Amino acid sequence: MAIKEGELLIGKLGNKIYSIDPVSKRQVVRSLPKKVSNPKTAAQQKHRSAFVEIVRLSSYMTEAHTIGLHRHAQKQHKRTYADFRSLNKDCFTADGCIDYPHITISCGSVAKVMFTSAKLDENSVLCLSFDPHFNTSHCNPDDELYLFAYCPDCSVGCLFEPVKRVATTITVQLPPEWPADRLRLYAFLRDRKGNTSNTIYIPLASTLL
Repeated sequence: MAIKEGELLIGKLGNKIYSIDPVSKRQVVRSLPKKVSNPKTAAQQKHRSAFVEIVRLSSYMTEAHTIGLHRHAQKQHKRTYADFRSLNKDCFTADGCIDYPHITISCGSVAKVMFTSAKLDENSVLCLSFDPHFNTSHCNPDDELYLFAYCPDCSVGCLFEPVKRVATTITVQLPPEWPADRLRLYAFLRDRKGNTSNTIYIPLASTLL
């Protein structure tokens, strides 16, 4: 609906759009297109479906990427959920599959650790062991290791309290209804300045070495 501003109009009236040129202050009128191009091809529908999935996963992983992508998103002048979608767009296929091992929830230059074992017992207690000095001798012992567990079947994730890099192990209690064969585990490190490491994907197995 168009409204009057002095002798000029702003808004929609019939099939016309009225506005005011900010420089000349004159009335500008344009016609609405007779037909909006939206053929809804199979390719478009698949692309939209993939976008819906990435938006949904972003919401489930908000707790993790809010911390893990904070600095990276700042540098990109984005919010973390927008950064998450941008970084992970290639992990979503048109047929609805998600490449979980390559999902990014953290991005940065802090030195990573290497997980050496990941065990889940009959009581859903998860115990992970890691090498804090993997591939580098210049590690800050005060770096904090964050563990994020995600269950696709339940569409829920959990970010656990961090442990120090020097701890070498982290033990957490998972919900018993989470199926072990579908569990997705991620980790990242953060230093005292808020800088983070790249994402570490942890395959759940009796031993990783």
